[in-house]
Amino acid sequence: MLRRFWRNFGVQSKLVSLVLTASLVSLLLTGLLSFGVARHLLADAGYQRLNTLRNARAEGVKDYVEQLSDHVMTLSETRMTIDGIKRFTQAYNQLPAINETQLGQLKRYYETDFIPKLRQKMPGEPKAATYIPERSAERYLKYHYNVKNTGGGSKEPTANASTIRRAAEDANDGSTWSGVHKEYHRRFSRLAELFGYQDIVFVDIKTGNVVYNISKEDDLGTNLLTGPYAESAEAKVFREVKKSKDPFFITFSDFEQYKPSFGKPTMFVGTTVFDGEEFVGALIFQLSNEKIDNLMTANRRWKEVGMGLSGETFLVGEDSLFRSSPRTFLENPKQYLEIAKRNGLSEKKIEEIRRTGTPVLVQPVKTQAAANSLAGRTGTIHYTDYKGVPSVASYQPIRFGPFEWGLIAKINQAELFSGIRRLARDLLLLAAVLIPALTFLTLWIARAFIRPIRRLLDATEKIGSGDYQIQIPVAADDEFGDLATAFNTMSDKLGEREDTLRHQVEENDRLLRSILPGSAASRMKQGASAIAETHPSVSVLFAEIEGWNDLAQNRPVEESIALLNELTSALDDCAERFDVEKLQDVGSSYLAVSGLSRPRIDHEKRAVDCALAMLGLMKRFNQTHGVNISLDIGVHAGPLTTGVMSGERLSFDIWGQTINIARGVHESPKRNVIQVTAPIAEALRGLYRFRPLLAIPIKGHGEIPIWEVEGVVEHPSDGEHSQPKEASSR
Repeated sequence: MLRRFWRNFGVQSKLVSLVLTASLVSLLLTGLLSFGVARHLLADAGYQRLNTLRNARAEGVKDYVEQLSDHVMTLSETRMTIDGIKRFTQAYNQLPAINETQLGQLKRYYETDFIPKLRQKMPGEPKAATYIPERSAERYLKYHYNVKNTGGGSKEPTANASTIRRAAEDANDGSTWSGVHKEYHRRFSRLAELFGYQDIVFVDIKTGNVVYNISKEDDLGTNLLTGPYAESAEAKVFREVKKSKDPFFITFSDFEQYKPSFGKPTMFVGTTVFDGEEFVGALIFQLSNEKIDNLMTANRRWKEVGMGLSGETFLVGEDSLFRSSPRTFLENPKQYLEIAKRNGLSEKKIEEIRRTGTPVLVQPVKTQAAANSLAGRTGTIHYTDYKGVPSVASYQPIRFGPFEWGLIAKINQAELFSGIRRLARDLLLLAAVLIPALTFLTLWIARAFIRPIRRLLDATEKIGSGDYQIQIPVAADDEFGDLATAFNTMSDKLGEREDTLRHQVEENDRLLRSILPGSAASRMKQGASAIAETHPSVSVLFAEIEGWNDLAQNRPVEESIALLNELTSALDDCAERFDVEKLQDVGSSYLAVSGLSRPRIDHEKRAVDCALAMLGLMKRFNQTHGVNISLDIGVHAGPLTTGVMSGERLSFDIWGQTINIARGVHESPKRNVIQVTAPIAEALRGLYRFRPLLAIPIKGHGEIPIWEVEGVVEHPSDGEHSQPKEASSR
C-alpha cells in the first residue's frame, strides 16, 4: 500500500518528500548534538562564574581581616596611641563635677532625646535612670561633649569620621581633658575616616573607663565593667583584652545591635596597649556592618563585577542570621520586605528590620546552602533561596576573626541558565522557521498576496480597540508597502492626537485643583458656574516668616528665590501631612485652613499640630542652610465663606473675620511662637500647654485674649485638663 501510495506521487512531490526528510533528520541530529554540548559548556561556565565570585569575596574578607588586625596592632604600638591613652586617662581622673543646673540639662537630654530615640530603634522599654551617669567624670564629659556641644541632640552613628572631624575639638571648658582632646582628636578622626572605622575607643585598663572615643556616642566616659553597657560586645572585648598580658593579643566580637549606636549592627576589635612593660590600656575599633556590606557587594557594583541582575554574595553567622545585607534589600527595601512577608517571615521580624534599617542580625537564612557552609562544607547546590526563588549557590565556610561564618554566592537559576534557554529557544526557532519553509514553500507564494491584507485587517481592529501603537512592517516596495506606510502614518497621527487630548485634560484638571479646593474643583468639573459655600467651623493658620526680608537683601535674587521655594515646599508638605489646606503663600506670609474641603471634628488639633511641626521644620531649615529666620504663627477657629466665580477668568476667594483674627494674633515679640485664640485654647485644653498672654486689639473686635502654645502635654494632670487661664489685657 505504501509503495502504491509512493508511485502515485509526482516527481515534484517525491523530490520534496526526499529533501524534506533528509533535511529534517539532519536538522534534528545536528540540533540535539549541538544543544547537548553547548548545555554542558554553559552550565560549567555558570558554576565557574559563581565559584569565582565566591572565591573573590572570600579573599576580600581574608585580606580585610588581616589588614584590620595589622592596623590595630600597628596603631597600638605607636607613641601617639600610647601617650594618648595615658594622657586621656590622667585627664579623665582629674575631671571635676558639674553643677546642679548642668546636671538637670544632662538628665533632660536622656529623658527627652536619647531614650526616645533608643526606644524607636531597640526593643523593650529602656529607662533614663539606667543610662544617666552617676560618676562625676562621666557626667562632665557627656554634658560638655554630648549635651552642650550638640545642642542637646544625640548623635546618630556614622560609618566614618568625616562628620566627627567637624565636631568641636575643644569644648572650651578649660579642662585638661579638653586640651588633650584638642591635641589628639583630629589625628585619630582622620585615621577613622581613611580606614572606614565607625569609632576608635581608648579604655583605661585598670578601671575599665572609656577615657576617649571619636564618635562621642553614649559609651564615652562609661565604665565597661559596671556601667549600663557592661554586657555589650564592646565590654566583652575589653574584658578579653584585660585578661591578656600579651602585647600582640587581638580579639574580635561578633556583630550586635549596639545601643549607643541606636541598634546599628556593630562589631569590635580590641588589642592591648603597653608602654614598655606597663600595661596602660585597651585600644578598641568599632566597625559597622556597612563596611562588610561594601566588601560583599563590591561597593554595590554588582553588575560591574559580574553578578548580573540577581547575583549576590553575603555572609551568614553561626546563629544562621545575616551578617551582611542581601542585595534586594539594598536595592529596594520595600520590595524586599514584601517578598519576606510572602515567604513567611513574621511581622515581628519585619517590624524589627524596619526599625533597625537592616536584616543583619534579624532575619534567619534557613537554606541548604547556609546550613552546608556553616557545617564546614564547600560546594555548589540548586536550592530555593531566602526569597523563595529557585537559585544556584556556591558556598564555603569562612573565618572572620574567631568566628566561623558561611559565605554564599548565589544567583537565580533563570538568569544563570538563561544562555541555555536562549540556545534551546534559538534552535526551536530555527526548526520552526526551516520546517515550514521547506514544507510550505509553494503555499507561502500563494499566501504572500493575502498576508499584507490580513495584517492590515488585524491592525485596523487594534486601532478600533484604542491601540494606536500598532505598526505594520513594510515588507516590500510595492503597492502593499505604500498601503502599510500610509496606515502607519495614520496610526501615528491618531496616537499623537489621543496623547495631546489626554495631556490637555490632565493639565486642565491639575490647574483647576491648584486654584481651587478639592470639593470646589470637583463641582466646577461637573458644570457649576458659580459656587458659594459657608464653612461653620474651620481653623485658620496664618504664619509670617520673620527675618526673610533681611536675609533676601543680603543674598543674590536667584539664591533667595531657591531658598524661599524650598521652604515653601517644605511647609506645603507639612500642611499636607496634617490634612491642612494651603490657600496662599505671598512673599513671607503663609495661609492655610484645616477642615475646609473635608470637615474635621479635630480641625483645631490638626492646625496646632501642623504649626508645631512647622516650627520644627524651621529649626532644621536654619541648621541646614546656616540662616537665622523664624516663624510667627497665629491660629483661630470660626466660620468661613468661600466662593468661586467663573467667567472669562476663573477666580476663587475666601473671606470672613476668622482670617482677619488669625492674621492679627500671629504677631509676637518672640521668635518661633504659636499664638492662639480662645476657641483653640478651649477646644484643646489638656492636650497642650497654654500660657496666657496680654490681649491684643483687633479691628472690629476690640481686645482679643490670646495664649501661647508651649508644647504638648505628655502626662496630663487634673490641672492641665482645666479651662486655660484668661489672658490679661495689654
